[in-house]
Amino acid sequence: MRPMRREDHRMPREEAEALLRRAAVVRLGIVDEDGPYVVPLNFGYEAGRIYLHGPAEGRRMDAIARDPRVCFEVDEGEVVPAERPCGYTARFCSVIGYGRARVLETAEEKRAGLQVLMRHHGGPVDGFDPGVLDKTAVVEIVIESMEGKQHDVVRGSGGQ
Repeated sequence: MRPMRREDHRMPREEAEALLRRAAVVRLGIVDEDGPYVVPLNFGYEAGRIYLHGPAEGRRMDAIARDPRVCFEVDEGEVVPAERPCGYTARFCSVIGYGRARVLETAEEKRAGLQVLMRHHGGPVDGFDPGVLDKTAVVEIVIESMEGKQHDVVRGSGGQ
C-alpha cells in the first residue's frame, strides 16, 4: 500500500478493527475481464478475516476464481456544512484493505464462516438448513494489509 498522504488522519489499528467489527456493509473490489467491479455486501469480521456469503455463481464468484486478490472498504461519516463555498468538509472514519479470497469448500468451513457473519450482525449461530448450506457460497478473505483513516472536524476550522 502507498503511504497515507495525511499522517494526522491515520487511525490506530485497534480503532480500524473496531470499525470492521461494527460496520454493517463492506464494499468489495474485484477485477474481471470487464474491468473493476465494486459490490456492497453484508459481512462478518473476526481474527483478521472477512466472511461473505451469496450465490455460488455470478460475476463476483467468477472474478474470485480467476484472481483471488481483492480490495475492501468500510466507512462511517457525515458531511459538515459551512457558510462559504468550498468550506464543507466531512467527519469520517474508514478502513481500506487488501487480501486474498477463498471459497470455503466443506460444510464445516461454510458453517463456521456463516457463524462469524451471524455473530457480527447479532443473529443466531445455530440451525443452518443443510440444503441451504449446500447451495450457499461462503467466501473467506484473509486480510494481508489494511489502513484506517479518520477525520473529526472541529467547527470553525473552515474545512482545513
